[in-house]
Amino acid sequence: MKPNQKYIQIVGDALIPLCGVIFWGWSLYFILLFYFLDMVASEFILHLKSNQIVKSQGDEYKTRWIKYGVISLLSFSLAIIIIHFSMMFIADGIDFKAEAIRFWNYEEMGIKQGLLLIPLVFLVGFMQYRMEFVLPFAFRKANIDFLWKKHVLALLAITALSGFCLALSQFVQLPELVYVLLVVASTSAYKTRFN
Repeated sequence: MKPNQKYIQIVGDALIPLCGVIFWGWSLYFILLFYFLDMVASEFILHLKSNQIVKSQGDEYKTRWIKYGVISLLSFSLAIIIIHFSMMFIADGIDFKAEAIRFWNYEEMGIKQGLLLIPLVFLVGFMQYRMEFVLPFAFRKANIDFLWKKHVLALLAITALSGFCLALSQFVQLPELVYVLLVVASTSAYKTRFN
């Protein structure tokens, strides 16, 4: 991705949750569900990339793929658990099921988000994978260790931020907007530095 496109995408990714909180009444958890969806799509695409690397560069990379996949799954699970514990203190009395249903049933232009957004996130990720990884034959030279380490590092950063928010919520009750700003700022900083 070209540098200008990268920064435009980062700004766009930051504006959506901020507008959601300020103008559309989205909760912190509602926004986190967007991020969870993006995390699952990224994980899926990384497995597609790993499969291409193994096919192109040899079966010796399969063991690394499995090892990193397990580490990633454990890191992802830990991050999700800590985020949910944090949300219980940040949004007292949160009903996760009701929030998930609200997220799924949210309508934009008369279309339920769950029916449109979920396939769209995976489709965009898949198209980007095809355009940037498959068509230019990037999988022939791609380093599976580099791809997975970058991904696991992101998951560990999410886990650390979640732990920080959990600790912070024990001492002070901050508005959800502060946590949204923290999530958006840290996500933008990570994408600027590592993508």
